[in-house]
Amino acid sequence: MPFDLTNPYEFSVFTIVDPYQLTRETYEKPETLLELTSIGAQPYATLPLMPGVEMHHCPGDPGALNELAVAVAARFGHEGARIHGPLHFTGVSTGDLAPGMDADTVLDFYSELKTVCCALGVRMWRQRRPSDRVSIRYDDLAQGDTFWFLNEAHRFMGFRDLPADSPTLALTPGARMLFCDDGFEIPVDPSMTYRDRADRAPAGYWQHTGDQLLRADS
Repeated sequence: MPFDLTNPYEFSVFTIVDPYQLTRETYEKPETLLELTSIGAQPYATLPLMPGVEMHHCPGDPGALNELAVAVAARFGHEGARIHGPLHFTGVSTGDLAPGMDADTVLDFYSELKTVCCALGVRMWRQRRPSDRVSIRYDDLAQGDTFWFLNEAHRFMGFRDLPADSPTLALTPGARMLFCDDGFEIPVDPSMTYRDRADRAPAGYWQHTGDQLLRADS
């Protein structure tokens, strides 16, 4: 990611959702701008959503009807919109240039997007490169899966309850001991997530997200 490592928390997000709920995201420096005249069959149309977020599409796009995009537009007061092809979410544009959504705004917007997806009964998914970092739920792990910790591989066996007087349990209600067949163990909350490379994610991750792993040479 093209982050400025002296300011690792300063970034913006551009998001694309196609008619089949495939999502593509790019994380850029805040000053990065998208040329809206480059997003597809011209001319493009812009609909304001919430503060700091716009959606852009090309009415002349010959692609499939984007039902999710139509529902998102309706949620923000643009009922009856007919949107074909991919939909681009950005920050607020000036002329034909748009910045990405800022870090706080994108979280609020994704919450709204999740509400729309739940109402439609659809799930967005992403194509992940092997080196991408993904958020894996501890309870995605099944017995026999490889669990990576500090770049060391362990064979996951399950969770054990902690003693009732465990200080860890007092600090983290719901915590259990994750244990592996080589004796490695660590206390975790199984409902929480950890970060790892996409090519290290267990089958349960792909099942619950619907994401797909790209080949290493993609």
